[in-house]
Amino acid sequence: MNAPVPLPEDDLDTRIRAAEEALVARERRLLDGIDSLGRRVRHAASPWRLAASGVAVLLAGTTLWRVMRPGPSAPVQVHGVPPAHGGVDAGGLPWVGLLGLLWPLLPARWRSRTSPGTVAAVLGVGVPLLQKWLHKPEGPPLATVEHVDLARYAGSWYEVARLGAPYEAGCDGQPTAHYTLAGAQLRVENRCLGSDGRERVARGVARVVPGSGNARLEVNFLPAWLHALPIGWADYQILALDRGYSVALVGHPSRESLWLLSRTPTVDPATLQALLDIAQGEGFPVERLQRHGAG
Repeated sequence: MNAPVPLPEDDLDTRIRAAEEALVARERRLLDGIDSLGRRVRHAASPWRLAASGVAVLLAGTTLWRVMRPGPSAPVQVHGVPPAHGGVDAGGLPWVGLLGLLWPLLPARWRSRTSPGTVAAVLGVGVPLLQKWLHKPEGPPLATVEHVDLARYAGSWYEVARLGAPYEAGCDGQPTAHYTLAGAQLRVENRCLGSDGRERVARGVARVVPGSGNARLEVNFLPAWLHALPIGWADYQILALDRGYSVALVGHPSRESLWLLSRTPTVDPATLQALLDIAQGEGFPVERLQRHGAG
């Protein structure tokens, strides 16, 4: 067996120095990486950046809440079939409030060119101005009846006439509504015959506005698991109701929606005219009413 050839002493020293230098370089790179990470963390956690980000989130959340909370601008959909978007008013631009939530989703190279403070300022000022510019003004508050006994109001109603939104044009037959008392609320079931000959059904819930004597309600046709959110609730205000709970006049503060309801498919001309006079006095364009069961 051949004996190993000893390495020259100079060659061994060279290898040792190379190994030491490689170890030192690796430690230096590790320290540089830790230092760079620390600088990035300190930069991201600086008071100004945190404050700007907090303001942006606060303004975006406030704008979203203000846009999507229930208000009189939402259309009433009670005696027809609700619109495809589930009762939320498209004219109120609820999607504008979502703009602030898009900021974290933008590519990093885009966000690096604009500071969070600038974004917060634009959203905080521009979004409300855009909504105010596109929002339809409403008239004065409607005069409602003093008190409504919900137990007596429950039951079936026929729509004698309506001043409805364009999405209600699909109901060719006479619509009906059935209310069922459920605690302090009413369960709502609306039916009408569509232009295709098929029956269209919409189910929802109506809740009482506190302090209104049960004359001001809010209705919602969204799924039940969304009722806890401040979206989808629309005004339903009872403007007239006879002592026998046989005829009722229901309207919306925008004066764009109105319903004349009766326990029977038709009403006599005198009763109809009395209800029309009340509606006209409140500013509703009664000349545009669509009639179904006028006597």
